[in-house]
Amino acid sequence: MYILGLITVKTPSQLDSLSMQTYIFGAVVGIVFLLIAIIIANAIKYEGGSNPSDPGKRRLWFWVLLFLSFATYFLYNMFIVSKTIAPNLQSKFMTTNIIGSVIALITYFILGFILSKMFSTGKLGSWFSSK
Repeated sequence: MYILGLITVKTPSQLDSLSMQTYIFGAVVGIVFLLIAIIIANAIKYEGGSNPSDPGKRRLWFWVLLFLSFATYFLYNMFIVSKTIAPNLQSKFMTTNIIGSVIALITYFILGFILSKMFSTGKLGSWFSSK
């Protein structure tokens, strides 16, 4: 498995295999960060009163984790995985790194939006309020 940095990528065919793994792992990273956002959203207690701040806290955590999913995956690929790639293939992997990181971001955002609309009356509904 190339993504763990156990094998050095020396040929374009190995880079193609690594690229596909990078894209799939990007979607997995997006899902993992979304699960973390769900846990945090459910951990924030409802506040009473006419102007509660709990929806804003949930929304803030959603967006913070969105950017963290992108940054974490990008930096992981840049500093750990790219060390296993031959110098002549580095530039091609940087494109793969950006695409994989964007896949993590898009997966997180789209699934978060869907969950927010599905559970619009619950805690997750505050991510994308319909008001």
